[in-house]
Amino acid sequence: ATSKMVSSAFEIQKKAIERKVTTSYYQYQIAREKETLYKQLDSLYTNFANIAARRFELGETNYLEKITAASKQKQINLNYTDAQKEMRIAHENLLNIIQIDETILIAEESSLKVTINDLSYNGSPEMEYYQNRISLFQAERRFEKQKLLPDISLNYFQGTNSELNGNLYGYQLGLKIPILFGGQSSRIKASKISKDIAIAESTEYEIQLNSKLNALTLQLEQLQNALNYYENEGDNLSEEILKTATSSFRNGEIDFYQYIQSLESAYEIKLNYLDKLDEYNQTSIAINYLTL
Repeated sequence: ATSKMVSSAFEIQKKAIERKVTTSYYQYQIAREKETLYKQLDSLYTNFANIAARRFELGETNYLEKITAASKQKQINLNYTDAQKEMRIAHENLLNIIQIDETILIAEESSLKVTINDLSYNGSPEMEYYQNRISLFQAERRFEKQKLLPDISLNYFQGTNSELNGNLYGYQLGLKIPILFGGQSSRIKASKISKDIAIAESTEYEIQLNSKLNALTLQLEQLQNALNYYENEGDNLSEEILKTATSSFRNGEIDFYQYIQSLESAYEIKLNYLDKLDEYNQTSIAINYLTL
């Protein structure tokens, strides 16, 4: 039982490390995707600011449009710089958890969404630890109770007898009966109390774990409902807004401010999705590596 407890404790530590690596890995993937989006947006605004400046020089637009475009471009560039920093921080966090000296290339996930494993805590190293702990106290209690039983021994002997001028063969039966019951009785009671406490703690842990799993499952459903819009409509809508707005602005069908609003709306959909996806991933990881 002791070796099983040690093994369970090791599995608990291993699970904690795996959870940290998985969490950091997907945080990096989300940060990398945000950096990519802000890079695209920065490129669009830089190009647009240049166009606005050129149009002002040619007298095709007013000064307000020029400085507004320049201001928007600087704001987006700052956001892009922040996104780059966030990606580097996420990358460093992952490497610190992995703890390797050599440089590694982190693969880009085709899907940024964490897959949910079995929604059950049965067989988890934590529950195994508690069960092994109960088994240990049960074994200790049996051992203490066995000390109250008589110790029976049977020995075979062989000897010689000069008077009989021959060998003697026989068996010797021994019986040891404990006479001090008080101290042993106290140890038996103590072992029972320890076992009962272990059972109560195991039951309480299971109740709390089940409660947490239910709460996380409900939270995951709510987040999935929020993601459904983007996965079913939002992504295509965002791309269509970008495509239509760019084309309309180039053809003079919409003005500068309408174009800016369209860009912000399109990318807001994408960025909001990534924020919500990050919440979904963290909740999924909390379920996959469920613990208190």
